[in-house]
Parts: sequence; structure tokens; C-alpha cells
Amino acid sequence: MIQIGSELVKVYIQTDIEGVAGVTFFENRDEDSISNYFHRERMRKLLTGEVNAAVKAAFDSGATEVVINDSHGSAYNIHFEDLDPRCEILHGRGGSQPFWLQDIDQGFDLMLLVGMHAMGGTEGANLPHSKWVLNDGEIYLSEASMAAALAGFYGVKTIFISGDQYVTQEVGEKIPNIEMAIVKKALGPYFARSKMPKAAQELIYHGVSRAIKNEAQIEPYLLKPPFAFNLLDSEGHIPPFKKILTEDVQGDNIVEVFTRAVRSFPWNKFGLKSVDGFKYRG
Repeated sequence: MIQIGSELVKVYIQTDIEGVAGVTFFENRDEDSISNYFHRERMRKLLTGEVNAAVKAAFDSGATEVVINDSHGSAYNIHFEDLDPRCEILHGRGGSQPFWLQDIDQGFDLMLLVGMHAMGGTEGANLPHSKWVLNDGEIYLSEASMAAALAGFYGVKTIFISGDQYVTQEVGEKIPNIEMAIVKKALGPYFARSKMPKAAQELIYHGVSRAIKNEAQIEPYLLKPPFAFNLLDSEGHIPPFKKILTEDVQGDNIVEVFTRAVRSFPWNKFGLKSVDGFKYRG
């Protein structure tokens, strides 16, 4: 059984889908067709396999608690039936959770990033999007490194990442000694050379196992205040970029600044506590 000090290890798994091996197209949430249904189900099956590999590696390495954050799109992508019954999942309607990394402050020790993609504007990367800008360009963050920074605020170490060679390089430059699994070689925004599912899962399993074994060599990813924060976006995920918010959100607490920023985006309803007329589509 592994331990950090006198405490048993709790592992948090943050997931996305664009960095999964075999995924090369953005999810189409609008088309009602049989072909689109089966394509989306394939994406979810591939994601589930990679997440399950990370879960099993964590438990096999001695973790006592593993929680998965289903953080892509609908936040209801991972097939529960195929996961280790000892883990738990954060899931539901995307954007309605109280916080992006819900429960990361509940005593977790380590975070794993599975299925990550490069930030918007990364030339050559597969399905790059989302580009956080800090202090007007002092630093840029992908969703992966943004998650690591929020986790770091709570003292949680980000020790593993999987995705293409671009997002792993970005996060590796920010977090020395992080373990990486490159499950596909990006050859453009909609083209890649992917590992087969079982091979990708083996890379993730062994990468997570090594990461937990060597976690003492990794420090939490910390950003220093003050913060002036915004998100850059563009038409079709390609430059030129523009700021989503007319004014940067500012402050000294990165979690508070990030939360105010994402709650300002028109498509998010973080903290939603009552039914709002959302129409169910069966």
C-alpha cells in the first residue's frame, strides 16, 4: 500500500475526449443520425477504455480512493459498466456542476489527466481548442495545464497526462518529471496516427503505475498571483483569437478568479441548483 506521509493515497482523474487514441473529429452534438450515434458511442468506448486503464493502475498501485471527473461536453460520456466498481464518477449535465474540478479540494493527493488535447492555435495538434491567457500573455494554458494549476492550489500533484505529442510537451514543460503517455501522433487538426486501443491502454496503465511510484519527484503546479484571466476563442478553433470576456477577471486567488471567469461565459451555468427548462432529447 502506497502512502504519502501517514495518509493513504486518494487519486483524482480529470478526463476529456479529444486526446484519446482513435479520436480525430470533434463530437457532433447536433446531428440526429444513426452514423453519428455510433461514431459518438465509439468515441465514448475508446475514452472509457483509457480511463479504466488509469483507474486500474491507480488501485493496483495502492490507491484507496479514485474519483473520475467526466469533464467532456455532456459530462456523461464514460460507460460505468466497464469501470472498476471501486471508483466513483462525477457526471451530469456539463457546465452545471458547482466547480470545474468538483471535489478536488476533498483531500486528494494526486491527479491524472486522461484524453487531453492541445490549447487552441497549436499548429499540427489534433483537435486543439481552449486557450487560457494569464496576465495578458505572460503565460498560456490548455485545459490540461489549467486543471493542473487549480489542483496545485489545493496541494494536489498532477503526475500523469495522456494525449498527443503537443499537449504532453506543453504540460511536460510546465511540470517537470510528469509521466506522459503519447497515445497518438497528431498529423494535423483532423488527422493522426493512433495506437490501437489495447496498446494505448497499456501505455496509460504502465505510465500511471510509474507516476504513482515516482510521485515524490513531482511538485504541485503553482502559479503566482496576481492574476488577470481570460479565455481566447476563435471561429473554427483557428487564429485569430479574441478574448471571450470584454474585461479580464482579476484577483489573487486563482480558484476564485477562474470560477468568476467561467461563470461569466454565456454557455455555462455552474452551480445550477434548480430545473431551468432544459429539454430532454431521448
